[in-house]
Amino acid sequence: MGHLVKEKEWLLREVHHRVKNNLYTVISLLESQAAYLQNDALLAIQNSGHRIYAMSLIHQKLYQTEDIHVIDMKSYISEFVYYLHDSFGSPSNIRIGLEIAPLSLAVAHAIPLGLIINESVTNAFKYAFPHERKGLISVRLSQTGGKIVLTIADDGEGFDYQPGDPGKSSFGMELMKGLTQEIRGTFWLDGTKGTTITVSFELNLLDMTVQPAGRAFVSKG
Repeated sequence: MGHLVKEKEWLLREVHHRVKNNLYTVISLLESQAAYLQNDALLAIQNSGHRIYAMSLIHQKLYQTEDIHVIDMKSYISEFVYYLHDSFGSPSNIRIGLEIAPLSLAVAHAIPLGLIINESVTNAFKYAFPHERKGLISVRLSQTGGKIVLTIADDGEGFDYQPGDPGKSSFGMELMKGLTQEIRGTFWLDGTKGTTITVSFELNLLDMTVQPAGRAFVSKG
C-alpha cells in the first residue's frame, strides 16, 4: 500500500510539473505575440500572461514541495507579488508590504486567491500612483477561526465604485467577483482612501494546514 501511495504522489507531482511547463510555453507565446501589438491589445496580452503565471506558479510550488495537496501561501504570495512588481519595472516610488499568516491552502482556494491578487495588485500598479506618486501596496492574508480574509490595499488615487454601476465595471472586477463566488466568499471594495479589496470565506479545516510559524511583515522599496 505504501508503495502505491508513493507512486501516486510521484505521478501527481509529474502532472504538476508538466502543467507548469505547458503554461510557461503559453506565456512565452503570449510574450512573442506582444511584440507585434500595442495599446489595448498589448495590455490584454500582458494581463493574460500575468493570470497564467499566477496559475503556473501554483503548479511549480506543488511540484517542488513534499506535500503535493496544499500550497504554502506565504511563499506563493510573496513570490507572485514581487513577480508583478518586477514586471512593472520595479518602480522605486511604490513599496510592497506583505503580511501573510502561515497558511497552506488547497489548490481550489489558492488559484482563485492568486488570480484575485493579480487583478487587484496589477490595477494598483497601473492606476493608483500617477505621475510617480509615492505609495504602498499591501497584501494581507489572515485566519480567524474557520474564516480566511484576504485584503489588498493601496494608498493611492482611490476608486469610485458602486456595485451594479455599468460605467465602473470591468473584466477584472467581474473576474474577482466571480472568483469570490467560486469559493463561496464575500467581496468588498472601498475606494474612499486609496483602494481596499477584501475577500473573506469560510474554510473547512480538512482543506487546510496551519503552519507553526508566526506572521511576518515584509516591506520592499
